[in-house]
Amino acid sequence: MKSLFKLLFFSLILIFAGCSGEGTKTADCATTEAGRGHIVSILPFGTIGVDYLNDLIQDNNLDIGVTPEVGVKVFSIVYETVDWNGDPRQASGAIYIPDEDSEGKSYPIYSGQHGTESKRSNVASVTPLRGFDAMFMASMGYIGSSADFLGLGISNDVVHPYIHAFVAEGVVDKLRAVKNWLCANEVSDNGQLFLAGYSEGGYVAMATHKLIEETYSEEFIVTASAPMAGPYHMPSAATRILKLDSYPQPGYLAFIYMAYNEIEGMNRPANEFFQSPYAEKIPNLMDGSKTIGEANKELTTVVKDFFDEKFLTDYLGDGEQALKDAFVNNSLVSWSPKAPIKLFHGDNDTYVGYQHSVIARDSLKANGATIDLITIPGGDHGGSVFVSYAGALAWFETLKK
Repeated sequence: MKSLFKLLFFSLILIFAGCSGEGTKTADCATTEAGRGHIVSILPFGTIGVDYLNDLIQDNNLDIGVTPEVGVKVFSIVYETVDWNGDPRQASGAIYIPDEDSEGKSYPIYSGQHGTESKRSNVASVTPLRGFDAMFMASMGYIGSSADFLGLGISNDVVHPYIHAFVAEGVVDKLRAVKNWLCANEVSDNGQLFLAGYSEGGYVAMATHKLIEETYSEEFIVTASAPMAGPYHMPSAATRILKLDSYPQPGYLAFIYMAYNEIEGMNRPANEFFQSPYAEKIPNLMDGSKTIGEANKELTTVVKDFFDEKFLTDYLGDGEQALKDAFVNNSLVSWSPKAPIKLFHGDNDTYVGYQHSVIARDSLKANGATIDLITIPGGDHGGSVFVSYAGALAWFETLKK
């Protein structure tokens, strides 16, 4: 998959070089009194033609369940949001618009949530293909939205809320910004809102669905969501990983520490969780300058060598109650969804355990949800990405007005 993305990134660089376009108008049709959702700036990236999009799918066997019908106009935006303390912040993302005469038409909104990324510049507002799903959905007659997430993109003054439910607040503000763009440019949405995402994006899609229905239902109505391969139940995730002999993604664990230590106000040094020399490395590895892969090379996959012995003993025993409580509070399996949900997950996923989706399905169904779990037999974390997207996007097409 990495070789595919390198090819696609190179191709899009060639397309976007020298592109220009309209789209600098702003409006505050969907901005809160606190300014959340206000568009600060818009940068037109240009247009990707439908023939190129079709060739892209065919040449790379990129089967994600769509056949592009129109070209796509892309915009990088900066918008107003807040952090967990309520302080104003700016965040960034990309908007993807069908390249056609929109007069007399209205479009559903598709919000795609990207997977784990710790390098601040590896986002859709910088490289549009990072929001590949939103881009292809725009070519099918949706308004595509891809948020960089707080702490990534232009947002370099806060930690990223990695696998923390607060991340959804910034996604909601991104949706407000999308509505502001639509209003200013006299493009209509049809009231439908689809949410999807893979890995971290699966968690964010679920968190956003929950936040909208519980807090912002007067502004948005979720039509359907497709969370894919996400860690929805943090207590079971932590216990599973800490009991393993080895875990292939130590960068994920370092990223979680950075987020929870700041957002939950624990203010504990890394050496209370991790052993030397890794504890000393983690703050610089997770400062937005490196990818998870680069961070992994500086860490260890051996769990007992990575984590502090006392922390392991305490967490797997009766200690670390504050951290355990934080994980419970940021889990997404104890609410009552109104809109239908389809979960997608490979049953051989060693990064984000398949059991997350089983727990989410069983718990949410018991709470009255209309929810299904689509299992990819033998699918691992990386190999199940496009299979999951193909299923999710095809399902959305059956619900689209």
